[in-house]
Formats: sequence, C-alpha cells, structure tokens
Amino acid sequence: MRIAERLNEFIRRTRMLFSRRESFDQEIEEEMLLHRELRAQELGNNSTGEDANTEAAGYASQRRFGNMLRLREEIHEAWGFTWIDNLRQDLRYGFRRLRKSPGFTSVVVFTLALGIGANTAIFSVVYAVLLRSLPYPHPRQLVNVFENNLGQGVKATGCSYQDFKELQQSGALAGVAGVQRHDLTLTGAGDPRVVATVVVTPEIFPLLDAAPLAGRYFLPQDNEKGSAPAVLLSEGLWRTRFGGDSHMVGRSIMLDQQAFTVVGIMPASFRVPVFGAHQEIWIPVVHDPLFGPWMPKRGGHWLRVVGRLNSGVTLAGAQSQADAVSRRLAAEFPKDNAGWALRLAPLQAAIVGNVRAPLLVLLGAVGLVLLLACVNIANLLVARATFRRRELAVRQALGAKPGRIIRQLLVENAILGLLGAIVGLALAGVSTSALSSLLPADAPSAQPVQLDGAVLGFAVLLSLAASIGFGLAPALLAARSDVQTNLKDGSARSGSDRGGLRLRSFLTGAEMSLAMVLVIAAGLLVRSLIAMTSADPGFSAAHVLKAEVSLPRYQYTTPQQWTAFSNSLLERIQAEPGMQDSAFAVPLPMADGSVNLKFSIADGAPVPPGMPETA
Repeated sequence: MRIAERLNEFIRRTRMLFSRRESFDQEIEEEMLLHRELRAQELGNNSTGEDANTEAAGYASQRRFGNMLRLREEIHEAWGFTWIDNLRQDLRYGFRRLRKSPGFTSVVVFTLALGIGANTAIFSVVYAVLLRSLPYPHPRQLVNVFENNLGQGVKATGCSYQDFKELQQSGALAGVAGVQRHDLTLTGAGDPRVVATVVVTPEIFPLLDAAPLAGRYFLPQDNEKGSAPAVLLSEGLWRTRFGGDSHMVGRSIMLDQQAFTVVGIMPASFRVPVFGAHQEIWIPVVHDPLFGPWMPKRGGHWLRVVGRLNSGVTLAGAQSQADAVSRRLAAEFPKDNAGWALRLAPLQAAIVGNVRAPLLVLLGAVGLVLLLACVNIANLLVARATFRRRELAVRQALGAKPGRIIRQLLVENAILGLLGAIVGLALAGVSTSALSSLLPADAPSAQPVQLDGAVLGFAVLLSLAASIGFGLAPALLAARSDVQTNLKDGSARSGSDRGGLRLRSFLTGAEMSLAMVLVIAAGLLVRSLIAMTSADPGFSAAHVLKAEVSLPRYQYTTPQQWTAFSNSLLERIQAEPGMQDSAFAVPLPMADGSVNLKFSIADGAPVPPGMPETA
C-alpha cells in the first residue's frame, strides 16, 4: 500500500512539474480562497449581527490564514518547484545578457566550438579504433594467431596452412579460421572492375556468428580440392554492380577469367577483422589463384589466423597448448618448423596495430587546444566581470547571496558551453566525414567512424566540463568582491583589486605556457615530417611512376607465361616516347615489405646451411 501511495505521489508531482505554472498557481489561489471563505463562514456562523460580523469574519479569516503570496511560495518549496523557478529565471536572464553582447558571445562560442569540435572528431576515431568493442559475440574471446622465429629475426608473421590445420585439430581453441586478402578482376557485368577480395576458410563465418542476407555461407566441402568455385558477395557490391537482383544466388560471375557461383549475399555490416572496412567478395582459400597453390607448402607463413578461446580458458592457458603444438611440429618437421612457434594475442590489439600511441598523442594535443581555449575564455570572463561589478553589487545589496550569484554566472557559462557544443558538433560532423574519407581502406578499425551516442555524450560532458572550468574562477571572484567598494568606485576601478589582477596574471601565464607547448609540439611534428619526406632513398625519385598489373592467374598459370607477358608488355612500354627507362619488380621495392617467401638468385651461389631462405 505504501508503495502504491508513493507511486501515485510521484506521478502527481511529475505531472505538476511538467504542467503549466499559470494553471498550477491558479489552482493554488482558488484552493486558498476556498479555505478562506470556509473559515470566514465558520467565524460568521459563530457570531451575531450578520452584516457587521461578515466583514469582521473575513478580516479575521485573512489574518488567521496568513499572507497568500508567502503561502504560495511555501507550496512551491514543498513541491520542489523553487529550484525550477530559479533555473528558469537564470536561463532567461542569461540569454538576455548574452543577446545584449553579441560580439562577446560570438567570440566565446566560436572559440569553444573549435576546441570541442576538434576533440569530438578525434575522439570519434579513438572510440571506433581503440575503445569500442568488436562487433562480434563475446569479443574478448577472439584472438589473433601468428608465428614467429626469433632465431631468424622474424617477430610476427602469418601461419602456414599446414600449421593452421594442426592447430585446428589440436583443440587448443574453440574455433579457428584462416583469412588473407588481395584483389581479383570482375568481368562480364559491365566494365572490368578490381574488387577487394578476402580469402577465407569456411570456419570464419560460424566463428564470428555471421548470417548471410540471402543464400548461405561457405561449408567445409567448399574448401576441398575439386569442389566447384564459390563466392560470397557483399551487400554493397550486390546492390551497386548487380542492381540488387533477387535471383543473384545461384548465378555465376567471372573473377580473373574463372567462373564462380554466387552462394550467398553478406550484409553490409559484416567484415572479416584485421582487413579494414573495404571488403567486397569472399572466396575459399582452395579456389584462390594466388594463395590456393601455397596450401600444401609448410614453409610459407602467409595465412592470417583468427581464433576463439574455449569457454573458461585464459589466454595463457591456450598459449601453453599452442606451445605444445609448436614443439610437436618442430620435432616432426624440423626442416620447415624448427625455430617457429605459434603465438596468441587479443584480436583487438591486432586490429589496432601500432596506431594506439599516435591516436592518444593526437587526442592529447587537441585536448591542449581545448584547454588553451578555456583559459582564453576565462580571461575574457574576468575582463567582462570588471564591467559587471556594479550590477552584481546592486544584486547583492538587494539581498542576493553569493551562492545565488555564482549559480547565475555558471548558468550563463553553461549556456555558452552548450552553444559551443552545438556549433562544435556541426564542425565535428564535417571533420569526421573528412577523417573517414582520408583513412586508408585497410585502416585498423573493425567499425565505422561516426558520431554515435557515446561520442555525442562525450561532446556534451566535455562542453559542461569546459563551461564550469572556464567560468568557476571568474564567478567566485565576482561573487566574493566587496559590495561597498564596487558601489562606490563603479566599474571603472573595480577591476584593479588584487584578486582580479592575480587571477588575470595567472590565466595569462597559463595561456602563454600552453601556447608555447603547442607551438613546440607542432614544430617537432613539422620537423619529423620534413625529415621523413626528405629521407634519401638511395635513388632519384623524381619523375618515377608506378603502375600495378594483375594477371588472371587462371589464364596465366606458369612462370613461363608470366615471363612472356612481362617481356612483351615491357617492350611495348619502352617503345613509347620517354618510357625507355621502365622495369618490372615483384615485390615493389620499399613498399611490399611483408613478403615472406623462399627465393633464389639466378646463377647465384646456394644459400649456406642454417641461413634463412626468405625475405
């Protein structure tokens, strides 16, 4: 019963809180008048002489009932409306004061908007890359699997397909899947187009709990030698290239002059981790023209592996089981596996890569910009308070307490902060779109950079913290000043008190210090950029251009065909004016640094025993 009464009381108070104040006050007055009349009638009935006693009873009832205005204020306090009245008054007064000073308001809002906009835009990137959980079930169980060989100086590389199968069969992980990526050429549906291709083992889809938009995903038999080539299309490619054809599943498309049957359409939100957001098709490893032939080779470490920990098993426990697999493989296959070890790491760390420190440094830099803006605004508020000393002194002389003055000034600052946040969010929206377009397609982010609820909440909290930060000291200084001195001296001399001078000196020093830090940091950044761009590569890079050529591997299957094509193309290129100095290179020097394949030098001496045969 008490719970029901309290609930009804809460509903009643809430309804009254959001109702119109005029109607509420009218109800209060009507109720008080009714009580006065009833009291006067009671007093009149207890006396004689109706005409004379009716007027006397009314006066007596009014005296006993008390001041109606005071009673109404007490009712407001009992209902909790006093702080709402004060807040409304502060907001109206704050907007009126800011509207009368458009120049000051514009400068403060624009300065604050730049700081909040920059911080929000950078935080949206930091949140998407570093803070937001991976968009898969139980993301903390996902791990990145790689191999290293410290004896050969290889700290982290992919796994061989054979080692991947051994790990899969060991049961060290609840699930494990292999992925890689490169480009294939799509033909037969309009102009030829290079599509971003992700090469996968079928286990990746149940591992990530992915469901196709239409059709099915790969089954284990799709990755068996001799099976029909199958392909999964992304929703984006399906809609843009094939017009969202509802009968696309079951049809064939041409990839590098090879027919692949479309078995399913994956939703736009799906992407394989570690490869960025730009993924258009998925094919099984066995049917990939580049990586498929490498599957039997135990010495090639090219497969990126994603795993999921068993329930209740820690990363250290799974690592110990992987170590046992590494030792067994080294004993069974000493030529290919001696010195190589399987390693596990959280998948989130693998996706983030080496961008954590730069992003945090960048966030700290824009945080200093916002702090510098707040100090600058605080200095402006102290100067503005100089011209408001007489106004504040009059309010204090009329009975306003220092706490009431401080609250009024903080409300004005909060209005400035919210206005700055609104403009800053608009700037952040434009900046975020620009940052997203500048990020490379393989940027280490499993989720899009956007202004979602968490980022908006960050911007609001940042604006409130900034408004309190730059407004608290000037508000305290203004509220605690001497009333008589301000009334006598006026605004012309009130800014010369020692407290105001000390505060302004401190703010000026802080502003100069922060600006110096930012200038030094910017200078170091520019110096590093100049050093990077002016590094001597060992050759003249002027007028050097590159062009990539992707041959259909199903059509050009042998090294003899590759050589014949490259020689013919190179002759035709060198026959063009100004193109005599042309050459082919695989891999591209100084660009493709992650190739880890065996190689040999024509007519060269054999590699000494014990020396690595990879680069």
